[in-house]
Amino acid sequence: MKAIETLSLAATCGHSQTGSSKVIVNGKGASRVGVDTALGIINGPGSSRVFVEGAKASLTGDVVLPHPCCGSPGCGPHCVAKTNPAGQPIVMVGE
Repeated sequence: MKAIETLSLAATCGHSQTGSSKVIVNGKGASRVGVDTALGIINGPGSSRVFVEGAKASLTGDVVLPHPCCGSPGCGPHCVAKTNPAGQPIVMVGE
């Protein structure tokens, strides 16, 4: 089981994640694979069992697609970002 990801948690690149305005976890919108971003789209894999507004719930360690400034000197974290390592540990989700 992994923790669910939510709005405003920082991905490993430092950018804040976005989340749903309708499904709330611990006071913040739940993040969704293929819908929400940490500047780059959260690409998953996410949960295969839990869905938020029809999209897979994003979990700790999900891949965030490369985004600006990827490719520029010193911008490596933006090329290999992942969702927040801790997530919202109050809600655990099956993969």
